[in-house]
Amino acid sequence: MNRPEAEVAELPTDPGARLRRQRELAGLALQQVAERLNLDVVAVQALESDDYAALGAPVFVRGHIRRYASLLGLPADEILGAYDRSRAQLAPPTLVPKSRVEMAPPRRLVVPQWVVAGALVLIVAAGIAAYVNEFGLHLPDTGVVGGTGVAPESMAPVGAAAEAADGSSVPGSAEGAEQGSSASLADPATPGVEASAGVPPGQVSLTFVFAADSWIEVYDGSGRSVLYDLGKAGTERAVAGVAPLSVTLGNAPGVSLAVNGKRITVPAPSSGETVARFGVVADGLQR
Repeated sequence: MNRPEAEVAELPTDPGARLRRQRELAGLALQQVAERLNLDVVAVQALESDDYAALGAPVFVRGHIRRYASLLGLPADEILGAYDRSRAQLAPPTLVPKSRVEMAPPRRLVVPQWVVAGALVLIVAAGIAAYVNEFGLHLPDTGVVGGTGVAPESMAPVGAAAEAADGSSVPGSAEGAEQGSSASLADPATPGVEASAGVPPGQVSLTFVFAADSWIEVYDGSGRSVLYDLGKAGTERAVAGVAPLSVTLGNAPGVSLAVNGKRITVPAPSSGETVARFGVVADGLQR
């Protein structure tokens, strides 16, 4: 057997092993591959170990395998065929993939809920004690004189007495109360309510309409994951984040996009591909 025939005989049959072998022949480290594919190192290791359950639904796995094979110069259809043959022996994966935060090691301490509730109770109790100490405890006035249950007609608010001394009408009467209610209803809406109903300042709103199934990744300007999920055909997803936003669509031809309510055209993928990657700012696509 000559050398080319020996190399063919030794070619791995598992898709993950074949990807790992080609990466090592190309002299690429896991971190380099992860950066070029915009994935975590954990996800690249899962691909090379055929640990597809950790990557979520098959639509995600197929997209990652196709991109990885194209990066290494391998025939993507051949690698995907090996993956399809191996699926019959694997347990069905979950629909939603693990997010980057879930796949990364824990970085912060989780505080029990009872500790938070106890701290809130102590803060409220301290606030009440401080108020009583400063202003005293005032019981509500029942308007009863001598326990007879009859309110004196001469009893009026201090503000009413002051206005009466100036010769004006007493607002404590029924007519004054009615006028006060009308004035309060005529006041304009509290400033800031309308502004809070829209997109927060400095953020961009994205609305995705899925005509076909597509996986989607959205990261904000700080690199934080805003959306990492599978969009089902006939559904919509709306997210907002700090610009510029980085968007990756696994099936770009089947997705429509609106930025801050304005419809824009999704950039066409490269020839022979379905994955589109682009940036978004407040006025549309990033230039």
